Amino acid sequence: MNPRAARQPLDARVIAPRSVLSVPGSSPRFLSSAVTSAAAALMIDLEDGVAPASRAAARCTTADALAALASPNRRLWVRINAVDTADFEADLAAVQSMGRALDALVLPKASPAAIDDVAAGTSLPVIALIETPNGVEDAREISVHDAVEAVLFGELDYIAALTASGGLHTSNTDWAQARIVNATAAAGKYSLAGPTAATHNDGLLYAESADQAALGFAGKLCIHPAQVPIVTASFGPTVDMVAWAEQVLTALDRDGHDGAFALDGQMVDAPVIARARQILKGC
Repeated sequence: MNPRAARQPLDARVIAPRSVLSVPGSSPRFLSSAVTSAAAALMIDLEDGVAPASRAAARCTTADALAALASPNRRLWVRINAVDTADFEADLAAVQSMGRALDALVLPKASPAAIDDVAAGTSLPVIALIETPNGVEDAREISVHDAVEAVLFGELDYIAALTASGGLHTSNTDWAQARIVNATAAAGKYSLAGPTAATHNDGLLYAESADQAALGFAGKLCIHPAQVPIVTASFGPTVDMVAWAEQVLTALDRDGHDGAFALDGQMVDAPVIARARQILKGC
């Protein structure tokens, strides 16, 4: 049976987390400290954040930590290893045993075929991690897959792939990011930006978060707890945005406009009103 045909589409009303904190599944200390994190989602990492020899133990450590990490105010994800690795089957079985404690699993090196493999083995929603040139090219097909809740951009792996193809100076990934954002939005889902590798450079984190938010990402992956407050604020509505949205809707309600109208020299029509409502919804 085609796993896509057996699934129901995900609820489009799932709220995108603005900040996602990655926590290595092999570290009881880091898992314990994550209990008090203000991140909107925790991503327990069984992949790159864990040495290959420690992954079996990390699955047990993660399972033991779930009860403490679960919170009604925060989503809980596990990043497994890619489908073509030796750890994939064991990771998927471990995730299945964790049951309702998890909200989604994160799949590295996502491709349409890899998502089919995961969807055949679990009913959990998939956060598709696009981090290869093929993944970027397949962003639309990945995004529309019924098992996929959202797409996460793996910028560091993507840059490594372009470097391997001869792009030694690769640093600008705006095109790939924009392609992912658009493909995911076209599928009615949300996209998350990759992490800022410099963990103690607030200026760079602010700048990258602002650029990624402007491209249309709904949130961003954090690799250090100190990044969470900046990222959360960067992807939420600003004071000026909220004031503008309230002004638009106040004018609409007060004057009973039927169609486009002018406000402070700017045209306001249906798409502008919809954006104002969405901004206030995100407060």
